[in-house]
Amino acid sequence: MLINRFTFVSLVGVLVFGITLWLGTLSPQSVAHPAEGDARDPIIAFEMVRDAAELTAVIGENRAAYAPLRDAIDKVNRIDFLYMTVYGGFIALFFMAVAQQRSDRRWLVLSVVGIVAMLADVRENMVLLQLTQDGANASPLIEDLISATWIKWFALGLTSLGAGYAMFEDTSMPRLRLIAMIVGLSASIFTCLAYLEPVKFPQYMALAIFVTWLLMVVYAHLVGRAQYSQA
Repeated sequence: MLINRFTFVSLVGVLVFGITLWLGTLSPQSVAHPAEGDARDPIIAFEMVRDAAELTAVIGENRAAYAPLRDAIDKVNRIDFLYMTVYGGFIALFFMAVAQQRSDRRWLVLSVVGIVAMLADVRENMVLLQLTQDGANASPLIEDLISATWIKWFALGLTSLGAGYAMFEDTSMPRLRLIAMIVGLSASIFTCLAYLEPVKFPQYMALAIFVTWLLMVVYAHLVGRAQYSQA
């Protein structure tokens, strides 16, 4: 049972990466009014708007003038409902497998945090899909967006830190455990920095979390393979 669980986690993680690459091909290349020094992906920039001026800079003044941009963003955000379901399941299943392997139910707390990230992402997407429509009441929607976005990212940062520590605890993989701890810690630090500097650090935050997920897949695969060999 343990073998199947870790192997399944690694397969779900591969699916996460596949959807990530798919979304990357669909994401628009630029925001409506690019700002010098802002290297953020347009989708991340949209998530992190904090006022009406930033909203206009990302998606433009109206739908008629920026229909292709807004349509592309809406398409990505609709597919994102699938993505968040898969990555939320991946995170939850990873910590469930760790909890069972180590007979320590405290790891299940991080499974719950992964589900919280997914649910916050659902709310975020619902707001984003409203904001791209002409006549949207932007101010209250942006307030909701800020809350949902940062609940999601802090939850992802926390689960990345937890995953790094979970892999660090496993002394059977000396190189992986050190890399995982460094990357997981970096993900949590960049999340805090991105909250304080939402233009400068979000790309680093997202990359660190993504690399943590990659290491989680590698770890789950190696543990699953080891379990198979011992069976």
